[in-house]
Amino acid sequence: MNLLASAGPDWMMIFLRGGALVLGLMLLWAAIMAAVGVMLVPRPSNQKIALLVTRACHVLFRAIAHRARNYVQLDRFLAVQGPTTVLLYLTLFLAIFVTAFSFLFFGATGCSPTAAFYRAGSGMSTLGMVDITGAPGYIAMFVAAFTGTTVVSVFIGFLLTLYTAYTARETSMSKMAMTCGEPAWGPEMLVRLRVLQENWQPDAVEKVIDWLCAMRVSQYIYPLLNHFRSPVRDRHWTVTLLAVMDAAALQLTTVAGGRNMDMVRVLAQGADTFHALKMSEISRTAGGTSEDAMLTWAIEESLLSDRGEGLAPDPGITRAEWDQTVDFMVSHGIEVVEDRQAAWEAFSRVRRHYVEPAYFLTSHLSAINAPWSGPRHPAFEFPLVYPRIARNTFAPEAESGVL
Repeated sequence: MNLLASAGPDWMMIFLRGGALVLGLMLLWAAIMAAVGVMLVPRPSNQKIALLVTRACHVLFRAIAHRARNYVQLDRFLAVQGPTTVLLYLTLFLAIFVTAFSFLFFGATGCSPTAAFYRAGSGMSTLGMVDITGAPGYIAMFVAAFTGTTVVSVFIGFLLTLYTAYTARETSMSKMAMTCGEPAWGPEMLVRLRVLQENWQPDAVEKVIDWLCAMRVSQYIYPLLNHFRSPVRDRHWTVTLLAVMDAAALQLTTVAGGRNMDMVRVLAQGADTFHALKMSEISRTAGGTSEDAMLTWAIEESLLSDRGEGLAPDPGITRAEWDQTVDFMVSHGIEVVEDRQAAWEAFSRVRRHYVEPAYFLTSHLSAINAPWSGPRHPAFEFPLVYPRIARNTFAPEAESGVL
């Protein structure tokens, strides 16, 4: 009995060290999978660690944004959400890696918990501040050093990729601001094209489609880009995309001159983009998937085969709003079809392909409250903002100064 009693502490230490090794390996694997899922896997990540950071940031910044008294403050608060989430990813990954290696050093070398933590930090930072003895300690130190440099290197590449995609998106939106207005609106885009004596040229259509496809791919792979707001307060990627879609829908259904197949391509690509980015945002913040994602060819086929049978679906705006907008277009020299009822029904059927995911994203991301962009959360329901030309018609008392 005396021998067993004297051997008890040794067995307890073996148990603790073995448990520390197992726990350290589990944490190390979880951190590696989370980092790979967020920064390397080209699709939305469902890793629980990443979801935890995303949800925490979303809740935190929504709580901060509730203090906003106007859209200027709201935009300033939410502009920090995306970059903060990126930094929290790195901080959390490094903290988990250091914790994991602390358990590994404790289990492999039998040092004190404090010494294990120092060795983990020394190894991860490759500073070599702590001496190591024994083969297990050297192995853990080399693995920690390799992991630390790899994570930081991958993170730097991740940042470069994010900001390259962000710059490309904002550059295209800056070019379109001349025709779309700020905030962007589809009818304003058609009016400006008329004033500038321009039209939907084939090369312009191809550039719009290229922008849609590039944004769909980059923001589906990296959903964090959804929360990177434009440097211009009255510009938001969801509103600009919706404006381009509405302009194409009006051109296809309401403007006189016959069906333009280029508009069908724009609408199909844009609707697919909205559905894909809604799915990525749901996956990023809730860990689920959207069930209503569609393929471009299916949307295009639906647009081409539409015979106008049955009741027109809800397009997200009222008939009165649409009539006022058509009158606005006519007052600026745009010729529209004679049968407005048929045009309204056709427009409603076209807009149903993208209105639901578009309104979800504009509300979820608290985009500027532009015309035809859907409702916002009651706490962020700030006054409607029109672009310059439309403002003279619909809100002449508002201050000018925005394109």
